[in-house]
Amino acid sequence: MNRHLRFRIKRFLPDSVISQGTRWRTIATTLRSTSGRHPRECPICGFKGYFWPSGTQPVIFDAACPKCRSIGRHRQHYLLVSHHREWIDGRDILHFAPEPSLVKDYTQRARKYVRADYDPASDELKIDLQAIDFPNDSFDLIICHNVIEHVPDDRKGLTEMFRVLRPGGVALISAPIVDAWKFTYEDPAVVEAWDRDLHFNQDDHYRIYGRDLYDRIRAAGFELSVDVAEEPDVRRYGLDRGETIFIAVKPLPSL
Repeated sequence: MNRHLRFRIKRFLPDSVISQGTRWRTIATTLRSTSGRHPRECPICGFKGYFWPSGTQPVIFDAACPKCRSIGRHRQHYLLVSHHREWIDGRDILHFAPEPSLVKDYTQRARKYVRADYDPASDELKIDLQAIDFPNDSFDLIICHNVIEHVPDDRKGLTEMFRVLRPGGVALISAPIVDAWKFTYEDPAVVEAWDRDLHFNQDDHYRIYGRDLYDRIRAAGFELSVDVAEEPDVRRYGLDRGETIFIAVKPLPSL
């Protein structure tokens, strides 16, 4: 329908009718998109086709691989690590909230592979990121994607990761972040699940990070670089545009 004709028709319709029409049009568009908007490719399992939606605030279309259930940050992690096989092969790894699509491969390749969670599955260890029950210098690699926003004292968690890493070891960290914000948004007065969902987009989150996350990671002692999801990988593999993986390295001791 010509947009000028639609405008003329709307002038004679009650606001309630226009609102309902907009609502149902949005629902219809959303339902069509749940089957996938564009064909994608999963570098983890090799699936090619349409991905499923994932997430709540916001819902992200073309996000979840229907074969291995990976989402954008998992595939970005896989692509990053595929260029650094030395981080995995024969190494001692601590993996928080391990992504199922990665577990089998890392179990086979690592020397020691510890899967950890605060609320663990049967084959995982119960580990509090704020008090990691391992000695100093225990691991070569720590994987910690979208975990630190769930931790009351994230600075302590970062310090603990630094402690249990060996010199030269790497921590791969990601978290919800708004790079346009100078400071992290957090409020200790927000304690109820419903309020956390309103303030932080999920009922078990403590914050949404701003650019000061870079400073928090460095303050724990790490040297820092980043891997950012960019084209053409974004459209090919269904990555989240601008998603950042922080590559935090524990420096070697000075001579």
